[in-house]
Amino acid sequence: MKKFATTGLLALTLVLSTSASAFAAVYPDNEPNNRRDDANIFHVADGNQINGKLDRNNGDSQDYFKFTPTVNQKVRFQIAYSKANSQEFTLVLNSNYKYATTRTKDYFDVDLVAGREYNIRVEGVSYDLDNNNFNYSVYTYVLPN
Repeated sequence: MKKFATTGLLALTLVLSTSASAFAAVYPDNEPNNRRDDANIFHVADGNQINGKLDRNNGDSQDYFKFTPTVNQKVRFQIAYSKANSQEFTLVLNSNYKYATTRTKDYFDVDLVAGREYNIRVEGVSYDLDNNNFNYSVYTYVLPN
């Protein structure tokens, strides 16, 4: 009986530890969202993700997303993209480069205040003029305070 209880506790722990990521959401980049006024709505939660694409030939050199947290929390925003074709992306919170990614750091951490509206901007450039379409993903992770 003791062995069964231990096995059951282990199974419950595994189920509970993976259930949080099972509720993660993926938000697509819906155009137009090239201006702050046209920002796509995004909900910050552990494991949530934005998948987007920029196309500089069609005037799409940046994308905006907005969100209002429901609780105070520390969150990591991380951007991922292909470094091929001399691409470079920057992720910026509220147009404040204190909270921005750089060439050598693809994430930033910020303490969000519940009820306050925030926006994030994704900017992209390429030093290869033949490459015009840029795919990216933004991930959010809730951190311990």
